[in-house]
Amino acid sequence: MPSCTPNFLSHLAQVEVCDVQYNIRVLKMKDSVFIYIGEDKAETFDELAVAMPNAGDASSGVLGTTIIGPRDGSGAQELAQLIARKLKKQVYLSLSSTVPNDRIVRPSIEKKIFDDIKNNIECF
Repeated sequence: MPSCTPNFLSHLAQVEVCDVQYNIRVLKMKDSVFIYIGEDKAETFDELAVAMPNAGDASSGVLGTTIIGPRDGSGAQELAQLIARKLKKQVYLSLSSTVPNDRIVRPSIEKKIFDDIKNNIECF
């Protein structure tokens, strides 16, 4: 009997910044990854962006767009593009409106994500 490989793999990481706990939920799929970032116990799905490496021209970087939410949203598209560039795969990213776009919280969350990618690449 052939072994069954799961189509989805989930992973949860948490980071505390300024006494607030943030959840980073990752759903790994075959050729893409979905990442949700939100404040613990106040998770909302307000914005969704997608980014992917440009298959036709790798030198031109990463393509991205916001699917749900305001065009000048919370920065989900930019973060999705950074992660897609690192992982070299399609990234869907939802960034809750409870996550402030400031110089303390956002860099701390980004650092946690990239540390997690480095230390747990199998989850991405």
